[in-house]
Amino acid sequence: MKNTITHWIAAKYFALSICSAAILTACGDDEPALPDNLVNFPSAQQSITEDESELDVVLSFSRALDVATADITVELSGENIAYGTEFTTTPAASNDVIALTVAEGAGQASFTVSKVDGALFDGDEVITFTLSTSSNGLLPGTTATMTLSFAEILAAQGQIDIEGGGATYPNKVFIDLSANRQTAVNRDSWDLGFYSGSDFKVILNSSVTMFAQALEKTDLAEVTATDTVGFAAAMSINAFSTAAFGWIDDPSGDLSKTAIAEVSATADENVVYIINRGEAPAATVGAPGESRGWKKIKITQTADGYLLQYADISATTFEEIEIDKVEAQQFVYAHFEDGVVDVEPAKDKWDIAWTGFMNSTNFGSGLIPYYFQDIVLQNTAGVETAMVLTATKSYESFSSSDIASLEFSESQATIGSTWRVTGGPGGSQPGVHEDRFYIIKDASGNYYKLKFTALMQGGERGKPQIAYELLD
Repeated sequence: MKNTITHWIAAKYFALSICSAAILTACGDDEPALPDNLVNFPSAQQSITEDESELDVVLSFSRALDVATADITVELSGENIAYGTEFTTTPAASNDVIALTVAEGAGQASFTVSKVDGALFDGDEVITFTLSTSSNGLLPGTTATMTLSFAEILAAQGQIDIEGGGATYPNKVFIDLSANRQTAVNRDSWDLGFYSGSDFKVILNSSVTMFAQALEKTDLAEVTATDTVGFAAAMSINAFSTAAFGWIDDPSGDLSKTAIAEVSATADENVVYIINRGEAPAATVGAPGESRGWKKIKITQTADGYLLQYADISATTFEEIEIDKVEAQQFVYAHFEDGVVDVEPAKDKWDIAWTGFMNSTNFGSGLIPYYFQDIVLQNTAGVETAMVLTATKSYESFSSSDIASLEFSESQATIGSTWRVTGGPGGSQPGVHEDRFYIIKDASGNYYKLKFTALMQGGERGKPQIAYELLD
């Protein structure tokens, strides 16, 4: 009897195991397949202007490549221009085809178009690039063709997949609507921005949560760790303190409200600042970013711009960087390790920027610094924006005759986070507001209507999409 019961239990357990395995297998079979991994040009039309010698063309994927390697081929055809005589590409084209190979984990591929030294251009030269084939799960997307003009363009319309870099938001991306162009830079690539206008202003890199607090001392060598007791806890994005709001730049972009005071022509009037350099972009989603450390700095005026002196907190000697003002730039940028660095395009070559950003919020006791992802800023060098609700006017029907009724803003955070929806505890998913769009007036007086069409690509944050049209 005992053996019979034992055998019965064993048989039942075996049957349940088989059943469970079958159920698990069936569940696995029912899992939805990943969406197609689409390859797109940055826009359907771009240009190389007279003062540019080359252009990097970045092909973006809707998600990171999940196979060992994949191949992409791009066909090219020229109008009034010849390969090898007026232009070349890197990698080189063979029989008018550029071959690209990408490795697992890559989220983009790229090639470079270069003018041949000494070549003369009339402005009517055009190259058409077409994604012809791809392999291992990569498929041409909706922007599979791009025309490249060798003259400045005024784009009538465009769609841009913003190269934010993915869910860890490593990039700040500057967008020039009239040129259909975006410029992505690592947001960890700079520390301070020095104003090229008539005033002597300095801004912090808010995209990495930087803080600056003034001391009463004016000599770097006299500043020691004793002067910074308690700063680590107070000068932090995690402090949730109203006092910390005075140690960041005003989110509006108002240069009269920067954490670092205007640089005086009298050297002894410029005090030392303690800088929390913030955090680098995280290596993986959900992980904290690595601390970028602390510095003590002093900034003085020079005949051509600024002198930045800096050191570690306990150091008795310091290093220097000279930063000259550049008329074509709104700001000239410096990095403590790399010196003067290229960050944003010329001030008339971008309109809006997508980034992470040190904004503010109020939890009841006053404004505190608060870090926002997926923020859209506008260029403070002549760009203005206004929001339109579709209950008032639809995107499709909005025309230049409707512009006069709008109230435009010069604040850099006018668009800010108003374009997106955050997920909530009720199960709502992150996305874009479909009940609004924006009117952008660029520094040249062109008006564009712009809408956000995606917060993410292939299920991954950090890859939003915009569409826009020129208002005649």
